[in-house]
Amino acid sequence: MNATDEPRRFQCPLEITAALAGRRFVLCGFDSAEERRISEQIAVLGALAIPCHERFLADCGRACDGAVIKLAGVSAPALRAAASLPTPVLVVSPSETILEGAGGAYCWPADVIDERSSDSELLVRLFRLVECHRPDEDGFSAEFRKDPLILVADDDPDMLGLVDCTLRNIGITCRTAKDGLATLRLAREIRPDLLLLDIKMPRMDGFEVLDALRRDPRLHKLPVILLTGCGDTPDVVRGAELTADEYLRKPVSPGVLLSRVKRLLVRNFRGWAEAGSKVSESARRYRTPLSGRQELRQEVGETR
Repeated sequence: MNATDEPRRFQCPLEITAALAGRRFVLCGFDSAEERRISEQIAVLGALAIPCHERFLADCGRACDGAVIKLAGVSAPALRAAASLPTPVLVVSPSETILEGAGGAYCWPADVIDERSSDSELLVRLFRLVECHRPDEDGFSAEFRKDPLILVADDDPDMLGLVDCTLRNIGITCRTAKDGLATLRLAREIRPDLLLLDIKMPRMDGFEVLDALRRDPRLHKLPVILLTGCGDTPDVVRGAELTADEYLRKPVSPGVLLSRVKRLLVRNFRGWAEAGSKVSESARRYRTPLSGRQELRQEVGETR
């Protein structure tokens, strides 16, 4: 932001990286040096800056996750176009100009930032732009789901396919993710009713994802089943410290998986009666002759 500073690379928290990775931001009103500087900073986090002329702001803004507008560099018609965008807008301007109410910029943007602010401050504001100004914030669709939605996170494609097929066969919708950052971002976007989370994953492991979710006020109560290829006691203890709801050892049988899924959905999902009925019927088809406690010990590997 400050043109006198040399570009720097920031060691951003994983949560900010997860929120901004893959995001697109339209830039309008900046000169070429400013556009290059902002683009370089957010590209480090896997985001994309799309500079555009103000004539194309309306179209470009609708195709992006947010817009960054330099107040002094755009005309009044461009400000009106920015104010009507469905995506959140961050206005860059001297604080004195904002206080004077130039362009009405004090009322319609999602956020404002002084143009003399640091590059790190810009990254924080972009993070808040995408995390705190979601279009569904006032009435998230999860409140009205008729069927449960489960997020399955695992870097093993065979395991993803097995779990996805098992759950879809009983009418449960699944979304999948193959690494920790993608899992965290997708969880925040769709707010699933249950998360099946592998521990050993690239970019963020399952414990890091779970820790971030437990500190997120919107997702701290999300039911989480940890999946692991080993039954090491330290992993179990770590999962308990982070308040994981269940701990399953891979490979897990369909019957055990459905049993744990049913337990958590019935307890947490608003459509619990229908969900419980669906899962119970399918779980019985997968049921083994073992008693419940034997099944738990042999298949789950829990140390309770």
